[in-house]
Amino acid sequence: MIVSNSFGKLPEIFLKDVPENASNRYIKILGRLNGHRLYRYIRREYVLNNAYIDKYKIMLPEANGTGAIGEVLSTPLIGATDTFISIGPFEDKVTAENVLKYIKTKFARTMLGVKKVTQHNPRATWVKVPMQDFTKNSDIDWSQSIHDIDQQLYKKYGLTDEEINFIETKVQAMD
Repeated sequence: MIVSNSFGKLPEIFLKDVPENASNRYIKILGRLNGHRLYRYIRREYVLNNAYIDKYKIMLPEANGTGAIGEVLSTPLIGATDTFISIGPFEDKVTAENVLKYIKTKFARTMLGVKKVTQHNPRATWVKVPMQDFTKNSDIDWSQSIHDIDQQLYKKYGLTDEEINFIETKVQAMD
């Protein structure tokens, strides 16, 4: 989970380390303190229980870049959130990792760029990014590199050589 500025306001409830033999009673939270991202722990009982709390999610900053087509996204993370855009939840980490790879593809970021014209990254900018099956039953082999996944996506959607060349030359790669 990510919190914006609670670490500084409520330092007594956010711990640097989990007490020994108590990890199941705490939730790991990513937040900011003195301008730095860092993790702290909070007792599970202090957080409202919800369907997302123990699931994997992809987190993206709500504002990112300039809106240029194919620009690199600020470091997406796997976790939980309240201040970032959240994609998920996912039952397992492998599925979340597959979604993260997809988000990093040139193909997905080109499709995002169709609607994203500013630094803002709201849900509506993602409507042209095709949904995929991220399980082992997918027609995409998610175990491949991001570059190879792009090649599979180009083939799946029948992109022409001209369209592929446009994406490959205009869109920055992400690791």
